[in-house]
Amino acid sequence: MTGIDGSPAVGSSIDDRLDRRVLGTVLSCVLVFSSSMTIVSASLPTIADDLNSTEAVLSWAVTGLFLVMSVTTPVMGRLGDGRGHRRIFLMGTVILGVGTLACALAPTAHLFVAARMVVGLGISAAMPNGLAIIIAAHADQRRAEALGWFQMVMTGAPVVALIIGGPLIEAFGWRSVFAVLFPLSIIGFSLAIRTIPRDPPDQTPVAIDVPGALALGAATLGFLLCLQFGGSGGFGRPLPIAMAALCVGGLRVFVMVERRADTPLLRLDYFGRRNFVGPLINHPLGQFAYMGGFLMAPLMLDELFGYSVGIVAVVLLFRPAAFSLSSPLGGRWSARVGERTMLAAGTALMAASMVTWIIAALQVSLTLVIIGLTLSGLGMGVSSPSFQTAITGAVDARDLGIASGMGTTMVNIGILSGIQASFVILGDGRAPGDFARTFVVGAVVAALGGIGALMMDRR
Repeated sequence: MTGIDGSPAVGSSIDDRLDRRVLGTVLSCVLVFSSSMTIVSASLPTIADDLNSTEAVLSWAVTGLFLVMSVTTPVMGRLGDGRGHRRIFLMGTVILGVGTLACALAPTAHLFVAARMVVGLGISAAMPNGLAIIIAAHADQRRAEALGWFQMVMTGAPVVALIIGGPLIEAFGWRSVFAVLFPLSIIGFSLAIRTIPRDPPDQTPVAIDVPGALALGAATLGFLLCLQFGGSGGFGRPLPIAMAALCVGGLRVFVMVERRADTPLLRLDYFGRRNFVGPLINHPLGQFAYMGGFLMAPLMLDELFGYSVGIVAVVLLFRPAAFSLSSPLGGRWSARVGERTMLAAGTALMAASMVTWIIAALQVSLTLVIIGLTLSGLGMGVSSPSFQTAITGAVDARDLGIASGMGTTMVNIGILSGIQASFVILGDGRAPGDFARTFVVGAVVAALGGIGALMMDRR
């Protein structure tokens, strides 16, 4: 059964073939974002030179994007809950395409940064609602496996994009990457219109808690900017202190508003559910170690081991390869043994990877670096599908979007915290002990994430 626009009706989403088409369609839309992330990070010096700017300015093309995502994703998820996940997902894909085209045409560094922020806004609408669509399209026992395949492609795409995009940039310039991605975004949008099930016709619109959204956004922005400014110049300066105050004040106002709101942005009683809070503690702390350690690894291979950029790039492929290959297995095992077990296993693997890197730094051992990268990828691969299924399974069906949005925001906070903390801890030192010290912190933080897994209910 189809709608007048050719899209399938909600009731037909139980078809296995439709399940696969929905998963593939959502992936085809968000891959535009995923593929561009690694390319932009690797091409910052080239883009800076072409736009007569500096890497410091262009770094906001990455930082600004994550800031926009972290602040707006919960709101976009909630909009999907109230206005329809398909509708907001399609809106996100359009914004994503517009931002991608703007990146290709940006005449200045500041406009390029602004275009990347538009991309961040698009993915903040597409990602939580896309995940909600995938979850709704699959039966309970198949959701984790579907999310495992989702994670596999999302992790593997940046690697493939880097392999293809590198020669493309050398031959035609950095704009050519976005010129290729823009048509792909149009194709993804066209597929989404025809494939993604229509939103229920009787869906009751939910009023958006604007004061709560603003308070949560202010708290998130304050925290991230405190990390950004504090990490670059010290946390004792007035600006980081002011951002910390904004974070604390925003959280206090958010709690006050949510307690009184008739339609809260996020029901506070969810924070009393172990299977909601546990993953929100576990996975972001794992991401702290994952991203912090991963950014230290190439720096260590360059500064301490003396390897060339080419060798470093090849060595680093072990992590996303392990992540991609293990994600479908992680989803399948989650359906059998439960999210709690898989999150605990991911924690153990992540902590083990940090310990391996400590020894690798002290002994200057390439073999141990590769083992650490592999363990890190495995840890995130086996746990990521369980993270999404746990938090969305702990909330009511009408709150799938906001739950996915909160999960994404917490993961982004963990990522940015790990990046900033690692560089602050490393400082100017490049001795074996300096790198080992950063991995010690990563191991401790990853191990603390195990508390979140252990507090979850047993199956």
